[in-house]
Amino acid sequence: MLTRISAALVTMGLGKATASTPSGGLKSVQIRDVARIDAAGGDGWLARDHSGRLWQVLEDGSTRLLGEGLAAEGALNARHGRIAGRSIDGHLWVRSDAAASAGAERSSARLAPHGGLCVLPLAVIGLIEQEGLTRLARFEPDARNRWQVVAQSTDAVLPDAVPVVADLDGRDDGGHVAVLAGPDRNRYPHAVLGDDVEATRVLWLDRHSLQPLRTLRLDEPEVLEDRHLRPWRLPDGRQGLVTVRSGPSGAQLAVIAASLHAGSALEIAAAGPYIGTRNRWLSPASVEPRGAELWAVHTPHIGGVLHRYRATGAGLTAEPVASGLTNHRLGARDLDVTALMGRLLLLPSQNWQQVRVVDLETKAIVSTFQADEPVLQLVTAPNGRAVAMLTMSGLSIYAMR
Repeated sequence: MLTRISAALVTMGLGKATASTPSGGLKSVQIRDVARIDAAGGDGWLARDHSGRLWQVLEDGSTRLLGEGLAAEGALNARHGRIAGRSIDGHLWVRSDAAASAGAERSSARLAPHGGLCVLPLAVIGLIEQEGLTRLARFEPDARNRWQVVAQSTDAVLPDAVPVVADLDGRDDGGHVAVLAGPDRNRYPHAVLGDDVEATRVLWLDRHSLQPLRTLRLDEPEVLEDRHLRPWRLPDGRQGLVTVRSGPSGAQLAVIAASLHAGSALEIAAAGPYIGTRNRWLSPASVEPRGAELWAVHTPHIGGVLHRYRATGAGLTAEPVASGLTNHRLGARDLDVTALMGRLLLLPSQNWQQVRVVDLETKAIVSTFQADEPVLQLVTAPNGRAVAMLTMSGLSIYAMR
């Protein structure tokens, strides 16, 4: 069950944390003036306020200022002792745990406004715009700790793609960078994810040079109607990437992996059924990299039915679990507003005013609680013990009993 995180009242720049008791017997700590939350590397979250300040938020509601000058919305990634984001004026913003102050170094190059970021041990991967195209770029610090572009992709990538590290060849070498690419605005004009540009390719690029190691290209009229590639282990042991393929028969959950037959190719290694009608979409939910199952909300804007997927040979079978749910707002770039805590999956209701708690083992909704305002984000803490819920009125923190 979910229960309150006990905390004293604290007043800091981020606002006041107060104890509250929503309906359903659930209790929380609430913090005001939060624009966005992201998972952090420790036992809590990163929160940005509307003034561009970055805060560390712990499970007890305590906060600590980490930096200033960040865009309130958009990409943020924390790994390997660094936090990377987009500054208010559009440049790469990087803060190291080893920094002596709350300041951060910035790059000279501007980031694509809606692109994702990926922190590597010695670099940051981001998206830049060049000659009307969006390309992947590798940033490294120079002798003065100024972040510079040292490599970039030859091929154009999706303007709002989120790069991810994946070990698709099983080399145990730290992995390389996968990203959605081949942007096309004419092949499938659905525009469910913020614009009408969809991906037609997947690139797996060397993390140093950003040159292709393996690629996949979809034939017309299909696209990859997604921003993310989500690592997930296939039953045959290969690391795959979960995404959404769409075409005349609607959306389909698909897993992309290294081809078993061609050394430079990627392939659709497993796929579920198509929804059945053009412009019907599904949204993957809380993909666990080593989980035995996958979960997705079919038609999250129209009735929203949570489905469980299981791998069966080269296919994925889908089973409906619960309806009246959602994890995506029509036209939003934020994907998968869900939170996973052990066997419990938290999802908003269709009107975004309630949060349903689904027991993934029994495949049943076991509780519901009311939000004070429509839900904006649900983010699990890295340790998996607590969930942060963001609404327009602030941040609430819930924990497992």
